[in-house]
Amino acid sequence: MKLRFILLFILLLVLPTSLLAQQSLLFKGLVVDDCDKPLENTSIVIKRIPSSGIAPVFQKTDQQGHFQLEFSNTGKIELTISRLGYQKVVDTLDIRSVEQKFKLLKSVKRLEEVKIDYQYRAVEIAKDTIRFSADYFRDSTDRKLQDLIEKMPGFSIEDGKVRFQGKQVNVTLVENERFFGGGSKLAIENIPAKAVDKVEMISRFSQNDLLKNVQVNDQLAMNIKLKENKKNFIFGDLESSLGSEKSYKEHAALFYYSPEKTMSFIGDINNIGTSPVSKEDIDRVQGAELQYFSNSVNKNNLAGYDRDNRNVIKNINKFAAFNGFQKGLKKKFSVNLYGVYAENRLGTMLEGTNHYSFPDLRYTEQTNMRSSQVNRQASFNISSNFKPSPYFSLGYNLGTFWTMPKQEVHTNNVIDRFGVDNNSIQIQDGHSIVLKQYLEGSWKHSLRSYSSFAFQHQYTSEKDNFSLSSDSLFLRGFIRFDSLPNYSIRRPVERKTHLFNGSYKYYWVINQNQQLHLEANSQNELLRQKGQSIGAQDTTGAHLFDHEQYYRNSSNYLGGSYRLDFDKLKILFSLKQYYLYLINQTPTNDDRHGQWFLQPEVDLKYGKSALDGFRLNYRRGYTFATAMDLNPSYWITGYNSLSRGNILLEGQTFHKLTFTYNNFRLTDFRVIHFNSTLTLKDKIKGNSLLTSSYEQLKTVQLFDRPDLNFTNIGGYSIRYGRFEPGVYLSYIHMRLAQGIDNSEIYLRQNTVSTDLSLRWFIPKLADVKVAWTRTDSWQKSLADNQKVALNKWSITGKYQLKNFVFKTDWSLLKTGLGDSSADPTTIDGNFELRYQKVKSPFSFYIQGLNVLKNTSYRTAVLTEYISSEKITYTMPRIFLLGLSYSL
Repeated sequence: MKLRFILLFILLLVLPTSLLAQQSLLFKGLVVDDCDKPLENTSIVIKRIPSSGIAPVFQKTDQQGHFQLEFSNTGKIELTISRLGYQKVVDTLDIRSVEQKFKLLKSVKRLEEVKIDYQYRAVEIAKDTIRFSADYFRDSTDRKLQDLIEKMPGFSIEDGKVRFQGKQVNVTLVENERFFGGGSKLAIENIPAKAVDKVEMISRFSQNDLLKNVQVNDQLAMNIKLKENKKNFIFGDLESSLGSEKSYKEHAALFYYSPEKTMSFIGDINNIGTSPVSKEDIDRVQGAELQYFSNSVNKNNLAGYDRDNRNVIKNINKFAAFNGFQKGLKKKFSVNLYGVYAENRLGTMLEGTNHYSFPDLRYTEQTNMRSSQVNRQASFNISSNFKPSPYFSLGYNLGTFWTMPKQEVHTNNVIDRFGVDNNSIQIQDGHSIVLKQYLEGSWKHSLRSYSSFAFQHQYTSEKDNFSLSSDSLFLRGFIRFDSLPNYSIRRPVERKTHLFNGSYKYYWVINQNQQLHLEANSQNELLRQKGQSIGAQDTTGAHLFDHEQYYRNSSNYLGGSYRLDFDKLKILFSLKQYYLYLINQTPTNDDRHGQWFLQPEVDLKYGKSALDGFRLNYRRGYTFATAMDLNPSYWITGYNSLSRGNILLEGQTFHKLTFTYNNFRLTDFRVIHFNSTLTLKDKIKGNSLLTSSYEQLKTVQLFDRPDLNFTNIGGYSIRYGRFEPGVYLSYIHMRLAQGIDNSEIYLRQNTVSTDLSLRWFIPKLADVKVAWTRTDSWQKSLADNQKVALNKWSITGKYQLKNFVFKTDWSLLKTGLGDSSADPTTIDGNFELRYQKVKSPFSFYIQGLNVLKNTSYRTAVLTEYISSEKITYTMPRIFLLGLSYSL
């Protein structure tokens, strides 16, 4: 009821303006050649006569040669039409609401002498795009795209993820098409730097041409434009290397790009800890699902794909991927497909010390763990887009994903206080199959009216087998085993999940400054789970080891938003009325409840572009309790670890306030970015959960006091001649109040991080960067106070001397609990020396990894009730000899 009155108020507010705007005139044109063939991407310049100080309007014709412009009244205009290879047309016309045809004749003028005066800008800034010229930043030492963009202002790369002005890139494109689904790691580590012409950073990105001017989104895209001489033929590189400790690496990256067809292949086999793909690339959603549905993110339990990892004793990777794109039917129909297979084999060994702190209990546990893990994954995705006219498009996406992880963990746990010396073996394996379909349609009904619909279905079938065996009794007092000589538990579980999602949106462009959007949306998740923990006796009759569950959550809303755009100021008011419905059925419970929820949102942006200015956003939201949170059975995950959900748990509302500031100055490449986010959670009803410490079950309860998370991140960099200093600061404050067995605990955690860097470079000779990072985390409560400190110095260098290029990176890491100066220090170093003659496709290199022959490194971690120190053993020192061939 409230929503209806608010929408009515908005309509009454904007109706007078819209009625006046409806009197405007629409000037339409069609540009063709002398054979009446439409000419796309033709430049259109329109000037009012007289000008009255109004700036000229620039446009490009679409694929069918059409263009159009809205005028508030009649009059005369000067129209200029130009296209490379055709004679320019300049004419004076009256403004009429009738489409006019313009014919361009091919230019036949003979040029006796051509003078080229070529100047390029290093950086160009448009409305929503910052465009970097690769030629300005590139030198002969850059092999891959990553080497190139690391030298561009505002960029940072960590574990294959690209950030620009502190914000992570959501989609990666090559020639305006998604590259292997849009992940960044495959692109930056495989595309040759010499093939790149420009790097474009696009804010508010939408791949839907019909809706990109009306859709509201916060996507940041990186688009790679290739050089013209790299199109219409194959380019890439092949690499092979062998080394000490039986190490090897084989790599291939081949690409073909043309206006009508693209093909890419990437293959990699290595045992040196280099991950050719990230988990983000594997989970990548192809299409626009996330613009409509928040529950469509693929979930799996793969591990080991996140980054290059040599902090293990074994890491073997096998990877192959294919990507193809094809246009047809006179560019009205396009098909994009890609397939991926990835296999990762990990071996880890670590020693740890865990300090448990509860109000009534404190103890220390020593652990030794050795594990082996195999992850296999395959996926295939095909998407198509049909655009029969400039006013309608239809897209369909079909994807399938298969995963098969397996892990075996051998652990020894010692607790002197209780006389515990336990040896256990934990094995977990299974497989998952996902089938996903997505359909999206868009209409442009008129210059003022647009609409879109989207439907999605996703089916997931999972089998998860868990077993735990021990040489001594564990979880004493809570579990009675079937066989006393053999303390073991097996837990086979099957899950089947369906997602049914649908959305319809209507966009009304009131005038050049105002828009009204209406939306109906429904998102539904259905999960059925079967399984039991075998080997444990249930003497209570409460089905404590029966994991059967039917879970359904449904989120449905009607909403609207009002968008007001001025020259530099953009305001968005949004209001959504939700009806939330939850069903949770277990052998002992059948709970169903629904509730209404009103979600307001206000978004304020000010700046000359989306990448330069400030933004303030407030949103009230709601999160459902997960199926695991609502499952009341006992889930045993270790000899000393047991958890249990709560059938009375409900969802949680929260308030989120975000402030963002970005500034980019061209004259000295000065980059400033700052982000501050405050999240305040409301109370939870029925919020008791069970967890465990040694031989004790703990009831953890959130009080009616809100949780708080306050995160602040900022960065600054500038270029002075050949120097580029930078500073990165972050402060995170978390606060929550909990009860454990009716004892109150107030937890406060603060994390402060400082990162200072200085880069010095001489083009075509040297590029050196020195950085220092300091991170301190404090956790305070009535029960205990803990602190973790990390200090890291790093230096990276790249040097060129004639045909030789030398790269090296070194780091010094010191971390531990408290402020002890006796904390151990780890120094790590790597290098690569490459030889390549000018214009030769071959290069030879020697590479050294872990040159100081470190055998381990140390980390420290704080959680709510546990502070941990771990010693992780690493891969040995290796030297590689390699050969690379560039096409």
